[in-house]
Amino acid sequence: MTVYALETLFPREIEARLAENPILVLPFGTIEWHSHHLPVGLDGIVGERLSREIAERADAVLAPTSYWAVGGVPFPHTLNLPIALVEPLIETVFEQFAGMGFKVVVGFTGHFGLEQTLALKRAALAVMRRSEATILPLTEYDPVTDLYTGDHAGIGEASLLWAERPDLVRLDAVAASEKLDGVIGEDPRGRASLEYGQQLAKAIGERSADCARRMLAEIGTPRRALFLDALEAAVDALELTQTLRSKLPKSSVPPIATADYLAHCAAFVAGDYERATDLARGKAASLRAIAG
Repeated sequence: MTVYALETLFPREIEARLAENPILVLPFGTIEWHSHHLPVGLDGIVGERLSREIAERADAVLAPTSYWAVGGVPFPHTLNLPIALVEPLIETVFEQFAGMGFKVVVGFTGHFGLEQTLALKRAALAVMRRSEATILPLTEYDPVTDLYTGDHAGIGEASLLWAERPDLVRLDAVAASEKLDGVIGEDPRGRASLEYGQQLAKAIGERSADCARRMLAEIGTPRRALFLDALEAAVDALELTQTLRSKLPKSSVPPIATADYLAHCAAFVAGDYERATDLARGKAASLRAIAG
């Protein structure tokens, strides 16, 4: 399949893509510790690979990968940029791509901590409130919550990188008897696989591309307003999570990926916006109960 890499296109080629299929896919990653068995640029490498998969299946333009994202784990060799710096940048980029004529912009992030997820989704919401374009903000696991719910340097990330750059997966870097520092999720040694990575990449590409194409067809219809409601409810739940984390020990605050939030993601990508809204509002209500 053809990859329309934005940075290689000439003006007439961009105009042709805008006339035929005005969808852009924009990958996000970062520079971040991924223990001793994976490289610090994993999020961007995987984000670009998956975005290419989406772009090919949606016949969309693929933008260059941005490695400037919010936050990071408290380990060496990690960029930890503040949300107040990065979110306005994401919002401006979304707005300017919409101004170029792209009617659907898929913001796909391979780096999906709370603050990056919030920044991406809130920036998309802000731009859509003042633009006719649709911004589809997706984390790596949003389209595949039945297969993968996100991890950090665990089975999922190791498998996804394996499917793209097997030379960068070094599961024998630390003896099996020793702990892999910085892994959030299950230890990938003996459990990550090329096959699982390929399965995830295919499902993420197919489902995200279907979602982007559907959203292009929904522009100018009442369904776009339902999409905005669902995204707004998700942003509310993410903001409440961020607020609680600032006041309480992290162990006292539910993670992002609770059952209701994961069900919200699945409904959102499937186009069941009313259910997605209800599920995100349910998560927000449970967080407000914790806040008292």
